[in-house]
Amino acid sequence: MKKYGFYFKYAWRSIWRGGRLSVFAIVCIGVGVATLIALQSLTVSIQETLVGDLHTRAGGDIVTEINGNSYYKNRSLGQAQTLLNTLKSDGQITDWTGLNSHNIQISGYFNVPPTLFTVDPAHFPLYGQVQMIEPVGGDFKQLLSQPNSIIISKSLWKKNDYKLGQEIEVSGVTDITQSGDNTAVVKIVGVVDPDIPGVNFDTGLFVGFGLTSQQTSRAFLTEDDVTPHVLYIRTAPGINVQSVIKQLQDFNLKNSPKAFPFFTLIRTAPEVLGEANRDLDLVQGILTYIGLIAILVGGLGVVNTMLVMVGRRTTEIATVKALGLKSRQTLTIFTLEVLMLGVIGSLLGLVLSIGLGFMIKSVVEGLFLRPLQWGLYPGPIITGLLVGIIASGLFGFLPAYAAGRVRPVVVLRQQNSNSLPNIGNLPTLLVILTMTLAGGGMAGLLLKNLGLGITIAFVTLLVSLLLIALMYGVIFLVGKSPAPFGPGFKMALRSFNRHRTRSATTLTVISVSLFFISLIGIVSDTIKTTLRQSFDYDLGFNAAAVNLYSNQDEQLQNSLQQTVVGLQRIFLSNEVAGFINNINGKPLNIDSALNNPICSGYIFDNRENAPTLKPFVQVSGRSLANGQSISPNGPRKLLAGRDFGPADMDKQVLLVNEQEATCYNIHVGDKVTLRLRSNNFSGTSRSTSSAPLPLEVIGIIGKGTAGTNFEKGFIAPYRLINNIGAQYSIFFMQIDRAHIKDALTTIQAQIYGNLVFDLTDLIDTFTQLLNQILAFPLLLSLLTLFSGSLLIANNVALAMLERRSEVGVLKAIGAKRRRVMTMLLWESVLLGGLGGIIGVGGSLLVAAQLPAIISGNINQVVNLRFAWSPMTVGLLIALGIGLALMATTLSAWRAVQEKPLVVLRYE
Repeated sequence: MKKYGFYFKYAWRSIWRGGRLSVFAIVCIGVGVATLIALQSLTVSIQETLVGDLHTRAGGDIVTEINGNSYYKNRSLGQAQTLLNTLKSDGQITDWTGLNSHNIQISGYFNVPPTLFTVDPAHFPLYGQVQMIEPVGGDFKQLLSQPNSIIISKSLWKKNDYKLGQEIEVSGVTDITQSGDNTAVVKIVGVVDPDIPGVNFDTGLFVGFGLTSQQTSRAFLTEDDVTPHVLYIRTAPGINVQSVIKQLQDFNLKNSPKAFPFFTLIRTAPEVLGEANRDLDLVQGILTYIGLIAILVGGLGVVNTMLVMVGRRTTEIATVKALGLKSRQTLTIFTLEVLMLGVIGSLLGLVLSIGLGFMIKSVVEGLFLRPLQWGLYPGPIITGLLVGIIASGLFGFLPAYAAGRVRPVVVLRQQNSNSLPNIGNLPTLLVILTMTLAGGGMAGLLLKNLGLGITIAFVTLLVSLLLIALMYGVIFLVGKSPAPFGPGFKMALRSFNRHRTRSATTLTVISVSLFFISLIGIVSDTIKTTLRQSFDYDLGFNAAAVNLYSNQDEQLQNSLQQTVVGLQRIFLSNEVAGFINNINGKPLNIDSALNNPICSGYIFDNRENAPTLKPFVQVSGRSLANGQSISPNGPRKLLAGRDFGPADMDKQVLLVNEQEATCYNIHVGDKVTLRLRSNNFSGTSRSTSSAPLPLEVIGIIGKGTAGTNFEKGFIAPYRLINNIGAQYSIFFMQIDRAHIKDALTTIQAQIYGNLVFDLTDLIDTFTQLLNQILAFPLLLSLLTLFSGSLLIANNVALAMLERRSEVGVLKAIGAKRRRVMTMLLWESVLLGGLGGIIGVGGSLLVAAQLPAIISGNINQVVNLRFAWSPMTVGLLIALGIGLALMATTLSAWRAVQEKPLVVLRYE
């Protein structure tokens, strides 16, 4: 035991004598452990919040959807209700209830249509409670049972500045074949958070929603829209859930066709939440990996610190080994020392994780739009402490191994040697591979997949080595560059180039951190710029209205021009689907078009004797505004031919986008024969293909200046598409901002479906959502950058210890403290500036390719336009330099104050 007591005391005294070196090692590992604990606690918090009580989150013991086909649903609805009531009277279930969701529009609300959840307040929810924000402590069931009442989400409440008791006019977006009034006045009786039992994901949870009773909803929705599409069933205690499910399945066999069962997707509560749990497992894996990266960065600080500590103590190690200490005992002492550093750093990380956890919690709450449960979870704490200690041991093993390789005779012969012994390339490689394997095993245990963990560890090692090698080359080239700023910069350049591996490691961390921070910012700017430029006032419109029944569009347009105050311009667009029958009477070469990635999709034309593959296209209809042809995609350059004029509105003419013209080899003067799908309505909805329609191409046009893609590749006169039967029509309007709310209110009352949008308000909504989504990865990147600044401080502190003699000589020959400090700050400027240039420059190169990559998937909505701010780029580079300067100042200030006589006496 005396031997082990000696090991412990020697290791503890070494940590104590290490001073600032030991503090840096402890802080590095502490930050990594804090990040891991905070992120793992976050996954537990999300799971408890989103899953929580199993039956509350699912909504019942059994959840089943109802067939959406109106005919079969209505035919079996009464019998299904009888079955459920029978099961209830038999004591097999205690209760059942349903829920329907439907998009509605609120008069005076010009944003994404909110969702309306229709429930029976006498029975909903079966489990849990709907917590009221306003009135505080209000009873959900009582409030919603009041006639003509609605409870709205917090987002709608704040956005529109509503008051309790305020009456609002709501309308349902119904099928145009249905008759009757679809508008009603309801009273706001409460406000809730987006945390509804049984509703785990719906766009309404993000953009806004309301809750009404089924009785209230019937005033403005059809019976089919009020009928539940989801049923929640609560089984009686002790009843086998599967036996109830079997009776629901038997009901399907007896009362509905096999292809149209009444009860669809019958699931138990664990099955309902199974998908959510799988998604959370993926999130947990990603966050765990990010936490392990933070541990890796902290481990690099431990390695740097221990290597210098061993290097400075080679004489001490040689002396104690000459007195009888064996190599394995030296290895044991230094391994024990790093483990003790790991214990202290992990405990520090536990303390730091509390504050970091609350910071992350507040960011993620903004993303989920609901409060997260939070606490000190034993699992993440134990995991963080163990991983921190084990990682310290793994990262500290190489310096400990180097200490064990110290040869007393070589060191003592040189009297004062602060250099590390050469342990050889092969042993070093074996140690690194062993450390990686052990680290991968640890990661595999956390990720619950040993093979995946080991694979990730070695891939991370390979990527890290490649990046460090790249940064090593950058540092080498910079070291060979001229020094234009005087002797101080020249000395800083030489010092910067002295420890290339250490500097390359730090430069890698800074560059990667700034890369992700910059990439997130550029992606955000790109999306925001695309949205704002897409709907910019100067492009022709700042408001839009979708009309679901377009037969009277032109009459409505004339009416709006006469009655809407502030309306400066209005023009129409509509759309219909179809396919190309032939061009100039000749069928297309389908094989060549199929191999062209820019061409449209294809469908079979079954009207001919043998089904033929035809190019599927979307044809937009364009109207005129004050006699002028205007595109909702913004000004489009005319590449050949001419644009539409007033005389073309009743002619069979066509404009073709340059991409489609290239794809199908279309030129001005060609005759393109289309077969379009009519969407006319006469009592019942129908969609049929029209007769072949020959259209003469009068112009080839370029891509619009806006990012929107409202207008597709083939453009015909609006009236032509309207007569065939458009799918819908859109009114694009330019309205004076001073009158826009009153103008949109007037328009909303006349448009079928009430879908009216203030595009400025819509952009603000998407921008806010985008900021919430990007806030979390931005925070993680900032944490990595903070770890990088710790590495800089660590490197400076180590450099000052290694260069005490150099600093002492400089000061002895007349260098002022300011001159020495300036030299160190130049080194930091080089490190931070290079990190900023490489990281931000790399993000610009990657982000420049994103519009082409992403737009290929979403080009039916927007065309992303790459945008970046030179000021933002400059600020990010300045951030890298500023953190480096701050870390250097804090680390080196005390060192440059030392008197040269004291330094040279002992060095």
